[in-house]
Amino acid sequence: MLTIKLFQRQQIDDSLWNDFIDNSPQKILYAYTWYLDIVAPRWAALIAEDDQGWLAVLPIPLCRKFGFWVVQQPLFCQTLGVFFRDNEVDKSISEQLVAQLLTEYRYISAYSGIFFGASLPIQRSHRLHFTQILDLRQNYQTLKKKYSTDRKNNLKKAQRHNWQVIESTDIEPIIVIFKANHAHKIEDGVSGDAYCLLKKVFEKLVEKKAVKLLYTLKDNQIEAGAMFAIYAGRIIYIFNAATPTGRQYNARTLLIDSVLQQYAESVFIFDFESPMIDSISSFYASFGADKLYFEELKYNNLPFPFKQIQRWRLEK
Repeated sequence: MLTIKLFQRQQIDDSLWNDFIDNSPQKILYAYTWYLDIVAPRWAALIAEDDQGWLAVLPIPLCRKFGFWVVQQPLFCQTLGVFFRDNEVDKSISEQLVAQLLTEYRYISAYSGIFFGASLPIQRSHRLHFTQILDLRQNYQTLKKKYSTDRKNNLKKAQRHNWQVIESTDIEPIIVIFKANHAHKIEDGVSGDAYCLLKKVFEKLVEKKAVKLLYTLKDNQIEAGAMFAIYAGRIIYIFNAATPTGRQYNARTLLIDSVLQQYAESVFIFDFESPMIDSISSFYASFGADKLYFEELKYNNLPFPFKQIQRWRLEK
C-alpha cells in the first residue's frame, strides 16, 4: 500500500537518503543531504513508500517568510524535483507528491525540477526552463567538432594568448573578480550572504573531493576563474568570473575546453547550469550542448492580506 509522509530534516536518516539518491536514475549533486544542509538548512521531504520501502522522494527547500514556511529554490541549486527508486517512473506517484506538497505549504516562491508529467497548479510558471548539457561519452575530437565556428575561432584566440592554467584551492580570487566585474549587472545586486554560501559549498566539495577550481593567468595575474562541481556522474559549471582581459581573450572558453578534454570518453554529463539569459545560453550552446528541460513550480495560497501583498510585489 502506498503512503506519502512529510519528514522534517531531523527525521531523515542520512545514509538511507543518500543511498536512495545515489541509486536513483535522477541523481544529482543538489539532492544529497550534505549539500542540502548547506544551501537549505531547514529542508524537509515528502517520501512515498510501500511494503518494499521508499519508492520516490521529493526534497523541499524551505525558508521562513511572513511567519510561514515557504518553499524556495536555494542559490547554487538549480533543480530538484522527484527522485524515483528505479527506472520505472510512475506519473501517479509524482502527481500525489506534488498534490501533497501543495497541501503542506501555502506558498511556493519557486521550486525548479522535473515532475514527470504531474499536473501543476494554474499559478505555475508557464515557461519551461532548461539547462544545457554535453554527454562526455565521446572522444574530444567528436566533442570539438560540435563547437560553433565562432567558438572554435575564440578557442584558437585563447590558445594564441598563451594563458597559464592552474588548479587551486583558493576561492577568494574568483569572488574578487566576480564582485568587480559581474555583481553590478545582477538585478537587485548580490548579498554578502551569497558569497558566504558559495564558500561553504566550495569547502564541502573540497572535503568530498568533488570540485575543480581553475584559473587562467597572464604575467602572474589571475584574469578568469571557473569552478566545477564533479559528483554523481555530472560535472556542473557552478560558478565563474572573468576580468575584461579574461573576456577579451576568451579565458573561460579555454577553461571549459580544458575540462571537456580531460573528461572526454568518460561516463560524465557536463552541465552548464544554464541561466535563462539569452547571451549566456547562446555561449553555452556554442559548445554543442543540448537543452534539458525542467519546470518551475509557483504557488500562492497565502491568507489575506499576504496573498494580495505578494501578488502586488511580483507585479511591480
